[in-house]
Amino acid sequence: MNLADDLVYPYASAPPRIALDVAEALARCAAVSRVTLFGSLASGTHDGWSDIDVMCVTPGRAGAWEAIGILRESMPPRWHGPFADLPLPSGRYWPYGESIFHSVDLSFRTAEAHARVLEEGVNGHKVIAHDLLWRDAEPSRGIGSGGQPENGEYDFTHALYAAMKAMKAYLRGMGGWAAVSSQMDALEAQARGLPRRPAGGRPDDVLDEARSLYQRLLMDRLATGSTSEGGGGA
Repeated sequence: MNLADDLVYPYASAPPRIALDVAEALARCAAVSRVTLFGSLASGTHDGWSDIDVMCVTPGRAGAWEAIGILRESMPPRWHGPFADLPLPSGRYWPYGESIFHSVDLSFRTAEAHARVLEEGVNGHKVIAHDLLWRDAEPSRGIGSGGQPENGEYDFTHALYAAMKAMKAYLRGMGGWAAVSSQMDALEAQARGLPRRPAGGRPDDVLDEARSLYQRLLMDRLATGSTSEGGGGA
């Protein structure tokens, strides 16, 4: 397997390895009492393109910011952007040295909110969960700082996630090329209006890899003379 193959077809062993690395880093924060894996990794249905879905329990926002500070030291971010429905530091986290397919979708919740998610599910869907850490928490030391996303950060993060989702669907044979092309156009549009700021990571880094993936897939289509909408897995 050459470098280009690694870019398009990451090893299926990568997502669980990243999940364990995230849990190990978060465990270094005394305010973290629970780290729970859910999604395809928890259900055992993941593949090499799967992202990593993690819920982390802290007693409050101060503990969450302390935990994300430790995670950033252990696994520096290429990009860390917000979710639509949860405040920072919850968000999508792309670690340096890992495939752009492998975002860590990390949510910080109180123990009560965590229990509600496990009981009620998300958007009407039952959550299959697997605990990587469960212990008594200590009070936060108040280390770390909060912040609000800069203008355009959510839109860029969502566009990056949507572009990766479209590429995954195409590679799995579950989505068409038109969706990949459309989502890449949307990502480029959001990137043009995004403030460049070191604190949130380096958007050009993840953007360049998304472009490389898109060009590789496009060249594969041209080389095979493909005119069909669907893609195919490794």
